[in-house]
Amino acid sequence: MSRRWPRLIAIIAAFILLALLLAGACAAQGTSPSDAVTPAAVTSATPDMPPPRLDCAAAILIDPETRQVLYEHNADARRPVASLAKMMTALLVAEDGNLDRTVTVSANAAAVGETSMHLVPGEQVKLRDLLMGTLMLSANDAATACAEAVGGSLGAFVDLMNRRAAELGMSNTNFLNPHGLHQEGHVSSARDMATLAVQVMGRAELRPIVRTQQATVPWPGHEGDRVLVNRNQLLKRWDACDGIKTGYTKQAGRCLAASAFVDGWRLICVVLGAKDSWTDAQMLLQWGFDSYYKVALVSADVDSATIEVRGGAVDTVQARPAEDVIAVLPRVCRPQAPALLDHVTEAPVHAGEVVGRLAVIMPDDSTRTVDLLALEDVPQSPWAMILRERWTLGALAAVLALAVGVLAHGAVAEAVGARRRR
Repeated sequence: MSRRWPRLIAIIAAFILLALLLAGACAAQGTSPSDAVTPAAVTSATPDMPPPRLDCAAAILIDPETRQVLYEHNADARRPVASLAKMMTALLVAEDGNLDRTVTVSANAAAVGETSMHLVPGEQVKLRDLLMGTLMLSANDAATACAEAVGGSLGAFVDLMNRRAAELGMSNTNFLNPHGLHQEGHVSSARDMATLAVQVMGRAELRPIVRTQQATVPWPGHEGDRVLVNRNQLLKRWDACDGIKTGYTKQAGRCLAASAFVDGWRLICVVLGAKDSWTDAQMLLQWGFDSYYKVALVSADVDSATIEVRGGAVDTVQARPAEDVIAVLPRVCRPQAPALLDHVTEAPVHAGEVVGRLAVIMPDDSTRTVDLLALEDVPQSPWAMILRERWTLGALAAVLALAVGVLAHGAVAEAVGARRRR
């Protein structure tokens, strides 16, 4: 009986150690590759209401947040855009900052004709007031004074305009002046002007100006102040309209970059070479609001996923998307739920760590992946910590070998004893 106890203990120890080693080998294999996901397309990509019939040379309608194009017509055609070019002048002035500094009007700026603030050489004007004259009244002398104040010279400022256009990806644009008066080769496109309009509406200094219908600024040497009346008639015609910029020359026709804000959602359109830019822009914007809706395909504040944790103190961890994914869909469409791609990770897990991914179906049928971030820490389980270290695995193997040796020695001894007893 006394000989059997060591053997029994050795057998039990061997089985336990063998099981632990097998578990460690399984854990060491890591996460298995997940099945590839091929998302289905959104069932309907076009609204059920046809777009309005516009009487213009080019047009585009976009959602400024997602940059989705909801409608376009000759959007990349290079053509004159008249005073829509002043949006770039205003953007550069805003990005330069210090709008409250005083500018001395040059003779060159004061001499620029057509639409004007009636500036005179040597006049001292706040840069902010010049900016208002540029955007609201579309004053060419004010735009020139702004350009000289920011660029140092007209030529240097035009270089800045084209450099910024290139940075924004406005590939069909070539500026030759800061005001938009006609010059051969001074061209842009509806798409490029929409890109620029998004930047203008993204500036807190510019949004209040482009939606203001009338304002007054000082007019030294005169009894009253200058009265600036916004030339954008759509501001009066439609309460939803909150900008942006008008333009007209004989060569460009009537041009308008318009913004409208309805139920917390902004759309921007550009119409070029129109007979009635106000009507075309309003119809296009209203069609956009009536035909589409904005939805969060993924919400970092709402959505969550359960991720399996291998070798952890607990089996799962909750994770949230790293970012929101917003899209504009036709009202006849409903978004598909995102698909969980990677759903297994290994301990230890730290809060904020990427532990999985979502596949999100976009309106153009492409797939966008979004990282999933762990919401809490998950430490390794004690056994996983032991089995992960090489020296502990070696020690367990040595103990197993010892146990096997004990068993073998006991078996040999028992066999020898049996022969002796015979």
